[in-house]
Amino acid sequence: MFDFLKEAIQSPKTIGAIAPSSSRLANMMAQRAVADRPAVIVEVGAGDGAITQALLRARHPETTLLICEQNPVFQEALAKLLADETNVELFIGDIQNCPEEWHHQAGVLVSGLPFASFPLPLRHDLLETFQTLLQPGGHFIAFQYTKLHFKTFRRYFFEHSYSYTLQNMPPAYVFEGVQKEDLPCPQS
Repeated sequence: MFDFLKEAIQSPKTIGAIAPSSSRLANMMAQRAVADRPAVIVEVGAGDGAITQALLRARHPETTLLICEQNPVFQEALAKLLADETNVELFIGDIQNCPEEWHHQAGVLVSGLPFASFPLPLRHDLLETFQTLLQPGGHFIAFQYTKLHFKTFRRYFFEHSYSYTLQNMPPAYVFEGVQKEDLPCPQS
């Protein structure tokens, strides 16, 4: 928790919260991610692993979990969490530089990225990268602290549902969408 708060203060553009995701939020995300028993789940913005832990508990044993975290401060905590796990791969770096083998593999992509902290071009670049990682018709599940960016998400994904939990600091909204095949030009 201390590393998380320290990184949130030092890197507000990459860490969008002052505390890790609550178990309530993590479980909401994980239950949605495993609902259709995807063969591969990609988690982007794993932080210290709060949602990762829920995904590990909820996934089918054969489901592969590909985890990306940009901030190297969290690498040790994530490596420790994943030490005895099978069908798991950890990538420390920018998701836009992830291994090419990840492309078109994910049935579900789970995002904990703070879109409100990113400039507009980066938001669109990330969503285009997510499209590259997903299989056709794949699902995108993201939490945010405001619904403000759901409009941008809807440019790339048909909205399936959204919900929220007050049992998180701060309260969080969860967006779930299905990949669109024909993408608009990212103007706004």
